[in-house]
Amino acid sequence: MNKKTRQTQENLSLNRRALLKGLGLFPLLPLLPACQPAIKTLQSVDDLAGVSPINRLLGDHAPPVFTGDDFTRPHHILWDKQTYIKTLGGLPKPTRKEELVIIGGGMSGLMSAYLLRDKKPVILEQARRFGGNAKGETWNGLHYAIGAAYLIKPETDSGLYKILADLGIVKDWAIKSGGDGHVVVNGKRLENFWAGNSEPAHKAVYKKLHDYFLSFINEGGSIFPDYPTDDAKLRQYINTLDQENFKSHLERIIGSPLPPHLATLLEHYCYSSLGGSASEISAAAGINFFAAEFMDVAVFPGGNAYIAEALLKHLHRQLPPHHLLPGCLVFSVQTRQDGVLISYIDANNQAQSILAEKVILSCPKFVAAKLIDDLPAAKSAAIAELEYRAYMVANLLINRPIAETDYDIYWLGPGKANVDAAAYAKNRGITDMVNANFSSLDPRKSVLSFYQAFPYRGGRAELYAPDAHAAMTLKISTQLKNEFYPFYGLTDQDIVDLRLTRWGHPLPLAAVGLLNRGVVDALRAPIGDRVYFIEQDNWALPAIETVAAEAIYWSSVIRQEGGKSFDRGS
Repeated sequence: MNKKTRQTQENLSLNRRALLKGLGLFPLLPLLPACQPAIKTLQSVDDLAGVSPINRLLGDHAPPVFTGDDFTRPHHILWDKQTYIKTLGGLPKPTRKEELVIIGGGMSGLMSAYLLRDKKPVILEQARRFGGNAKGETWNGLHYAIGAAYLIKPETDSGLYKILADLGIVKDWAIKSGGDGHVVVNGKRLENFWAGNSEPAHKAVYKKLHDYFLSFINEGGSIFPDYPTDDAKLRQYINTLDQENFKSHLERIIGSPLPPHLATLLEHYCYSSLGGSASEISAAAGINFFAAEFMDVAVFPGGNAYIAEALLKHLHRQLPPHHLLPGCLVFSVQTRQDGVLISYIDANNQAQSILAEKVILSCPKFVAAKLIDDLPAAKSAAIAELEYRAYMVANLLINRPIAETDYDIYWLGPGKANVDAAAYAKNRGITDMVNANFSSLDPRKSVLSFYQAFPYRGGRAELYAPDAHAAMTLKISTQLKNEFYPFYGLTDQDIVDLRLTRWGHPLPLAAVGLLNRGVVDALRAPIGDRVYFIEQDNWALPAIETVAAEAIYWSSVIRQEGGKSFDRGS
């Protein structure tokens, strides 16, 4: 799900420490506003309880509905925007003026606002809670993720680490050692998968591929395809990898088809982390993600929602009142001579407008295309090339401890992934599991998070069907009882609740060619010096590291461009 920079073999690009310092993009120090003393993390979030990325208001039994995406409101308005505007009699006149408005209160929007907090940004988030898909929940004090769950441990001199340290939360993470993850095949745990013991005839292939991945992270090894990047030579190398799909690339390296268990692991990993089959994913993205899994992983209580909540707490303290606005659905962004007019429906269902000097769209590009009527042709064409994939998280609340020391485990079933990803994924169901207790220990109870990917077109529609919750509950419950209960010795009496979260479009597909053909360059390009785009789909790479790199870079550009002092009077 996430990535980290690696050692370069030659003087082709920045060296490893320089890459790690700037997340493979740019040095951080000139980009941040003058550092203020770190504000202590709040001991209570009572004032933010209803809008925090971590929901602490649930009891033992949550309502039998999906958490995650709530698509009804935006679909109803954005997919027929002109009709809605006509019912208003036109766009509302602005009632306030601001220097900066950020559309989207997920990780991209919160991090951008944090880096530009001296500009007193207004954040408009359509959901009732901030965090985007970096959300979590709490069950009697035990935090667990319902979306983005972890990140690769950043170096202490990296831009992302500096942000986390400034937030005061580095002390709260738990570290999983790189390469320690195990797999389960035919109901049996394999403690050392890369030894090839499950397929003895292919041990040489396992070793060759294992060494290949390690070469990207070992000193003096292969060049790590680190991006986002502004290094021209590194980008040229990445573009070359981007012309080949991940599966074909690996089979070319080993000189033969992937052994069944190894092919299944790579499919499951690509399904849940990148939203597609290894035969769809660019080799640049595949190596970027998978090789990083051999390095240390940082896990916060509640997953990446813990980071989002820390950002929100700091912004809540530092921004003026009425600058953090959840429940606000933006439906129009228009550039005018006197600024950018942002029109939205507020939490009370009233149409409002803000006139801003600059705006950052920290929402998916397909939403941006709905908001801006006069998109440049190159950007519109690039957005049309993006595809988004869905996944679902099932959190199982267990009223006794589970003796599970691993953080994440891939469940490969019989270890025979079908080349038809849609057929295989539908039949397989759960692909992997995360131990939510890893960073939020409780001696009395446990939470296990199970992931089901929808790595094919049409998967989102399955999650949005009227009977989807009932259908998915039955399917997941059946698989849990048949496959996972016996493995952990669970009975129905041990289970308190099963909670399902759907994410319809969190994963921009890192498809072959988006880098090489310059699609990502058009995706991330601003419109003039007023409209900016900061989101993980800038590079079609779904990772918090992508978010941090883009937020650091574009906040610097916005700061350097400056602008007139904006009169906030109405």
